[in-house]
Amino acid sequence: MADVILLATADWDHPLWTNKQHVAVSLADAGHRVLYIDSLGVRGARSDRVDRGRILRRLRRALWPLRRVRSRVWVLSPLVLPGRVSGVAGRLNRWSLNLALFWADLRLDLRTPLLWTFNPNTRFYLKLGRFQATIYHCVDRIQAQPGMPAASLESAERDLCGAVNAVFTTSPKLQQALAPLNAGTHFFGNVADAVHFGSALSGALPRPLDLPLIEGPCLMFIGAIDAYKLDLEMLEALVATTQDWTYVLIGPVGETDPSTNIARLLLHSNVLWLGPKPYADLPAYLACADAALLPLQLNDYTRHMDPMKFFEYLAAGCPVVATAIPSLQAQADVACLSPPEPQAFREALSNVLRGEGPSRSARLERAGQFTYERRTASMLQCLDQHGLMPADPLPPQAVPYHRVRRDLHVSWVVDRLVLLLVHALERLGMDRNGVACLDALLSIWPCKIDWLAARATRALTAGDNPLACHLIERIWQQDGEAEVLHQLLFRRGSRPGDRGDQLAMFDVLAASAVLPLHFTGYCRVVRTYRAIDEKDPATLGRCADALKDTIQSLERDPNTYRCLQPNRQNRAKLLISSHLTRLRALMALQAHTDLDAAAAELLDCAGRYDPFRIDRNTATRMTRNIMRALAIAAVMAWHRNDSQGLNSVVVQVERLRAASYAERFDPIAQRTQEDHRGFADQMLERLQRCLWSADQPMSRPQADAFVEPILLVYFPVLRLDRAEKAWRFLNPLIQSASA
Repeated sequence: MADVILLATADWDHPLWTNKQHVAVSLADAGHRVLYIDSLGVRGARSDRVDRGRILRRLRRALWPLRRVRSRVWVLSPLVLPGRVSGVAGRLNRWSLNLALFWADLRLDLRTPLLWTFNPNTRFYLKLGRFQATIYHCVDRIQAQPGMPAASLESAERDLCGAVNAVFTTSPKLQQALAPLNAGTHFFGNVADAVHFGSALSGALPRPLDLPLIEGPCLMFIGAIDAYKLDLEMLEALVATTQDWTYVLIGPVGETDPSTNIARLLLHSNVLWLGPKPYADLPAYLACADAALLPLQLNDYTRHMDPMKFFEYLAAGCPVVATAIPSLQAQADVACLSPPEPQAFREALSNVLRGEGPSRSARLERAGQFTYERRTASMLQCLDQHGLMPADPLPPQAVPYHRVRRDLHVSWVVDRLVLLLVHALERLGMDRNGVACLDALLSIWPCKIDWLAARATRALTAGDNPLACHLIERIWQQDGEAEVLHQLLFRRGSRPGDRGDQLAMFDVLAASAVLPLHFTGYCRVVRTYRAIDEKDPATLGRCADALKDTIQSLERDPNTYRCLQPNRQNRAKLLISSHLTRLRALMALQAHTDLDAAAAELLDCAGRYDPFRIDRNTATRMTRNIMRALAIAAVMAWHRNDSQGLNSVVVQVERLRAASYAERFDPIAQRTQEDHRGFADQMLERLQRCLWSADQPMSRPQADAFVEPILLVYFPVLRLDRAEKAWRFLNPLIQSASA
């Protein structure tokens, strides 16, 4: 089960529970631990009574900022200056939040946590890279609320959407607006606590004492009463023309929009405002309603909202009359949707009160489909399919949220002293004694990661690759990271020995049945390049076959092409890397028949690959490799005299080159050391020159047209001075074609 840090935009104990509290509860009910962070504010504080009350409550909580509120849910209330994200105030807020988080981490021992945030300003407060995965849950267009810094929130939200691993939206309009910004954007509409509100149907709830007996129909609204979203003018006109109906309003007034004034509405004798009520008491009120109301305006905010109270009304069995906002169109068969006009609302309510609306059974059936349990399970399944959920169970020594916590233990100091002793022995020429010391200590304390890593390094240096592999496997099982192997794979300077030694080392590591595919797969990739350097045909053939197995394994995984894991853990990237490396191996072997088949498989893979379905960082950084692989496929199409096949390759190059220039990838492309877009331009330009028409065979280009594309396969930049390397590949192709 995962640890989840939930960054909310509402305090836990707010009387009107929203998505934030319900998501926390449903995650906890699913077995996860949740640290709920009270609102940091998305706007500055006002001088009104509501904000003064919030500030006083937060100051009181500062005495004990972390509290447990239910099973597996803790609430953290850091002291911050509301809505301040820049300047000195912004730095103080970041310091205060992170200090509070450190305290919570010490208390709760958070391990590889997920960040589930509702706050568009999240990147001003937290470093996203410290989390297992990050999710932005956008439940409304918060920048359209009164008093919000709309421009800065809009910019922050777009930046956040591009940076997180996944985005969840609650309305079709939000999905439409945010989907272009993140490959992991998914629509999960609002839902309700069906069991809680379903208790309104039990008949066992006593009538609330402050709700008088009412003659005639009782029409009820429950929720925040704010002028920016409720159509109060329409409601007042409706009230004035239906004096025989009683309207009961429950909820705070003007909490978000201080300009809200319901004084004129309350002048009508058939309107009752009961104020805010505890969440636990709401079903008892709805049990007394003949119909439930959602008299919304049609504006930028409401067009992007999906009101949770709609499904709460359904779960309570109430007939619902609501403004026909976009998100509710799909629910028109279980509610009466109306334009925000008094006459239309009156007619809809009249029909409902005559029993002409959708049946109660239909309403309850729909409410049963829209529950937090179902939605949360679907969200977690979605994250798992994208590869974003942590291992279950977590490794025994999974990395803590604050890595420095490991350095604060006495055991860490002892571990370092032992390693200093080993180093001292080695400096004195007593290498065997140092290794014997480590072996003896590991026999007593077999799970010390630093000692295991030190022993694995010495085993590799000594050429004892099976022992090193076993030790690295133990590290992986303990912490789920195996940093020593990561260094071996992606930091060439950390590899011991010469090319032959490294080839033998990766031979053993690639065969591990314990290490995950993103490690063994890249072990096979690196091993293949070492084999190319060694010019060992037998080993190269074995490496190419192993890469084919990796490719087939990844292709069998239905989630490979939508993996949202970062860079070297991304399955789509490993797939393209494996294709390219296999092609390079077959080029070195001059196995032209196998190379032709492998190029066809690569072209099929490229057709399925969509850079907009994986995370933007990985999609940008793998542009060069897929262009290189397609260049090899282009040469093989030319070799078999297949003009249509070459055209198919160029079509894919054009598509992927155009995709690399999409706005989504701008932030990554502008800060990478390599010019991926420029590389794609070069490759496309050179391959387009090679096209010819099948009905004009004499226009088929000569082999020298492919020298530059092949040089771009071999080198990061075009090296015309190394043209002989391209010809070493092209000349055998020409000879085999002549034969």
